[in-house]
Amino acid sequence: MQQAPGELAELIGRARTYDRTAFADLYRLAVTPVYRYLAARLSSQEEAEELTQEVFLAALGGIQGLRAQDEAGVLSWLFQIARHKLADRLRQRYRQPSSPLAAAEELEAPQPRPEELAETNEARAEVREALEQLTGDQREVIVCKYVLGYDNERTARQVGKNVNAVNQLHHRALASLHRLLAKTEKAR
Repeated sequence: MQQAPGELAELIGRARTYDRTAFADLYRLAVTPVYRYLAARLSSQEEAEELTQEVFLAALGGIQGLRAQDEAGVLSWLFQIARHKLADRLRQRYRQPSSPLAAAEELEAPQPRPEELAETNEARAEVREALEQLTGDQREVIVCKYVLGYDNERTARQVGKNVNAVNQLHHRALASLHRLLAKTEKAR
């Protein structure tokens, strides 16, 4: 999402008036970071795509209330919507029973070998589980730095902290992740 501050403020202003082109441009600028944020927290690509769509539909519905005038503000607003949508999805998942085992017979086999997929999915699940045990700030820093590829300054703007606080959160988060994943490895 690289755009001059004045251009972005003008684009946001036009989007607030439901200018389709402006909202489409805003979407193109922000869809990748929002999708990556959700994909890091969900187990399937389809679910991340679906929630990304829900985020932008909600953003369209609430665009008139957007007060941000810069990139960090827009992304913070979209990530806040994404966090709420993600929490709703996780609550919904825990309330609904899983599908019966008989339905599994109808699924098509993916291209990679099943044991490879199982190992990859297991590792991702372990990392996601460990991420959920971090504090909210630590989790946000890890997602910004490793999923979105932000540097410390951009991460600091995104999470509303200074660079030193981001460094501390980053190091503490990595130490906690290391400890949690080592504990999981020992449990096997």
